[in-house]
Amino acid sequence: MIHFRFKHLLILASAVILSAADSSRVATSAPVKDYSVSFFSDAGYHRMKVQGSAADLRDPRAVKLDAMTLTAFSGNADRTVESVLMAPLAILEPETELVRGPEAVRLVRDDLELFGENWSYDHHTRTIHLRRNAKIIFNASLADYLK
Repeated sequence: MIHFRFKHLLILASAVILSAADSSRVATSAPVKDYSVSFFSDAGYHRMKVQGSAADLRDPRAVKLDAMTLTAFSGNADRTVESVLMAPLAILEPETELVRGPEAVRLVRDDLELFGENWSYDHHTRTIHLRRNAKIIFNASLADYLK
């Protein structure tokens, strides 16, 4: 009788382990603190790093982030930081590398600073769209931009 129960327990445990191995995604109903995810080029260099003070992972296709910081790198060996985006609330779509938010965003680069609301950022095209209250501060002379 004990041998029979142990055998069923072993089969049940094996089934649970195999089903867990099929899913490489992490899902939790509790917020994850100090969330961070990095994206790399085919050569293995940093392209983008997204961090948040908290993350809601209930939908892994649309990760909700609090106090989001996105760092965009060059994607090559020099690991140059091209720009940094900061937003109090953001939604990251990891598969498409899109990030968006309904509230404020600030983008900082060596040559400019950009502020706005109701925004989206596409890392593949490296474009940001601001739908409200856009403001740009140029950190270089206008002649440099007109070349």
